[in-house]
Amino acid sequence: MTNADKETFFTKAHSPFPEPTLDEKIRANEFLSASNHLAQFFGMLGTIFTPVQSDISGNVKKLTQFIEENPGKVVYVNDIILMEAGATRSISIDALLWLKRALEFTMLFIDGIVCDTKNGSANEDLRPLCLQAYEKTLEKYHGWMVQQIFYLVSRACPSRRDLLASLALGETDMEPTILAQMEEVLVNLKKNVAIINQLYSQYNLDAEVKV
Repeated sequence: MTNADKETFFTKAHSPFPEPTLDEKIRANEFLSASNHLAQFFGMLGTIFTPVQSDISGNVKKLTQFIEENPGKVVYVNDIILMEAGATRSISIDALLWLKRALEFTMLFIDGIVCDTKNGSANEDLRPLCLQAYEKTLEKYHGWMVQQIFYLVSRACPSRRDLLASLALGETDMEPTILAQMEEVLVNLKKNVAIINQLYSQYNLDAEVKV
């Protein structure tokens, strides 16, 4: 069995982010399944990151419930936005917004690991990459107290070596394979996030309320 055939975190659930359609629509069930699986990435970072994992899973659950309450009406993520854009207060719009922000943070963190490796500047200390991703995505939506909690949590980031080993699910000599899978995940994740960003901008839904 080659390394490419061995099961890893990224292949275990068989839940890739969907390729958008030609008219830039994102299949909702596939998107939510992939998001729910990626939430478990934070379990690989350590138990102190469990609240982040729970937040993502909670927003996926809210969106899944919305789809179930509107049978036959939601095929694409785009449908959720079109249906709820005019609502004064929408749980699903809020849930998708925070899910998208968490995915952006995860995306930039993973992208940082991949890019540093390609550039020959890989560092065992992942905290700087974690903080850079946070500062570019979630920080401006968090109040002072939440920011301080995140800075504290980031100190518990595992080393690069330990994280890649965890993602390999105990298999050895898997670093190139895991990094290639990270890069593969980023392709459609970036496309999905870009489309959702465009829709939130188009309908003026990207609220900047702090938590």
